Amino acid sequence: MRERFVNPSALLPRRVDYGLHNLRGDLLGGLTASGVTLPTAMAYGVLSGLGPVAGLYGAVAVGIFASIFGGTRGFVYGPNTAVTVLMGLVVAEYADSLAQAATIGIMAGMIQIVFGLLGLGRYATYIPTSLTSGFFAAFGVLIIVKQITPALGGTPAKGGIVNSIVSWPESVRATNFEALALAAICVAVALLWRGRLLRLSPALFAALAVGTVVGWLLLQDAPTVGEIPSGLPELQWSAISLGFFLHSLQPAFVMALLASLSTFVIALRVDAITGNQHRPNREMFAQGLGNIAAGLTGGLPGSIAPGSMPNALSGGRSPLAGLTVAGIILAVVLFLGPVAEVIPYAVLAAILMVTGWSIIDWRFIKRIHRVSRSFAVVMIVTFVLALFADFATAIVIGLVVAALMGSRQLEGVEASAVISVPLLDNALLDASDWDEGADPFQARSGLVVFPDRVTVASSRELSRILRIDIGGHQYSIFDMSRTVFMDDSAAVMMGDLVGVAMARRSRTIVIAGMNESVMATVRAMGVLDRVPAENIAADVDEAKHIIRPLLLADRAESEDL
Repeated sequence: MRERFVNPSALLPRRVDYGLHNLRGDLLGGLTASGVTLPTAMAYGVLSGLGPVAGLYGAVAVGIFASIFGGTRGFVYGPNTAVTVLMGLVVAEYADSLAQAATIGIMAGMIQIVFGLLGLGRYATYIPTSLTSGFFAAFGVLIIVKQITPALGGTPAKGGIVNSIVSWPESVRATNFEALALAAICVAVALLWRGRLLRLSPALFAALAVGTVVGWLLLQDAPTVGEIPSGLPELQWSAISLGFFLHSLQPAFVMALLASLSTFVIALRVDAITGNQHRPNREMFAQGLGNIAAGLTGGLPGSIAPGSMPNALSGGRSPLAGLTVAGIILAVVLFLGPVAEVIPYAVLAAILMVTGWSIIDWRFIKRIHRVSRSFAVVMIVTFVLALFADFATAIVIGLVVAALMGSRQLEGVEASAVISVPLLDNALLDASDWDEGADPFQARSGLVVFPDRVTVASSRELSRILRIDIGGHQYSIFDMSRTVFMDDSAAVMMGDLVGVAMARRSRTIVIAGMNESVMATVRAMGVLDRVPAENIAADVDEAKHIIRPLLLADRAESEDL
């Protein structure tokens, strides 16, 4: 029997062989990934409303704990897009202070730990690509829209996309042209930093460095980050009242869920590079610990960071790569605060714009006119709801629409595999059973061959086929030898039809070839309550032998009449 809970020891990192080659790859991967994680962490901190230093604290806290306890090859941890966008909503609508926002992040971390212990991490892989494409397209558009105002030198509006768009006219009238010039320069650097230049540094780090130098030397009127606290952060915690807990439970749960989605999306790409298989339950557990640490230090929660792909491509394979990233960012916080203080907000806005553009699934969007209409509907519905409603609604309705659309497609696949044919009497009786003058083409029996899967998707169509077969034949054989799975809805449908047929004494049903799993399902739903034990056959041949004496008895009875 499958265990209900995950053994906590399975969530701890395993010992692996390690050599000089691994060390070189991890250090190179960590250095490369830090060039992506450092600017994005600061930019995400600004986007969340907690400030750039919160992004740095989050990168350090999540990076250390998730690297030690997660340890999947190639992974780098820290703030990421989905969690950051939701934290921006938390700061705007759910939290009255930094401590309350940090507490919601801690709650999200605790929920992730529960996900890991219950073994729920692997279910993130069941989320359809069309839904995640819609989500990340919405995140990308939202990030770009919200950074228009900072790129113009203003303060971004709180709330969703509508508030940001409404604030544009005022932002345009008060444009700081030096900030606008810096944003344009940084976007250009990030987009043009290609080829051999990438050997020098990642594109986002180059944009951060160029923008900071240009702003410090030439465009000094652009608003900057300002004072960054030196030293280690103070612990953040807010007393939790029952009202605050109930009010905050939904965003905390959605934050934990989005962290899981982000892990799934990036993990598959990293696994393809490293040749490794990530362990989702351990990842949820490790990231939960990291997010609790991030919340306690006032840092921004996260999961897999954008630096994971550069790290994997550069050879980073062990937790040391993630710890290297966290160590470099910690050094910036402790010793390079004065340098970070002169970074213009317009530079971070440009970095976020480029990041927002890159996370949109353009491959899916370019092919949306070619993909199945059901996939396109799921993507568009999720995109619109995530952009204009809220993330919880987008997740719930997106999953419902995906399930309904998937069931509609599955109905055709399952129903097309159903075979219903009449069985001539001479196919069940021996030659010696035939009397002179008997009709050899009489077909009082029918055979229905069930598909390999019978679910709620095909139960309506299967019900129609079974009703026709039962109504047109005195004896029906249900061949389930190919069926490896039947869900409860299909079992209930089958039970209702069997009950109606067996209530009519002129109808007999023989069920053949059920495996143990299907037998357990149909028995649990009461399908076999009205089917005599002698009408359960091992295969179709045995079912024919069960029906043969019934046919002979009917013939003898008709002759007597």
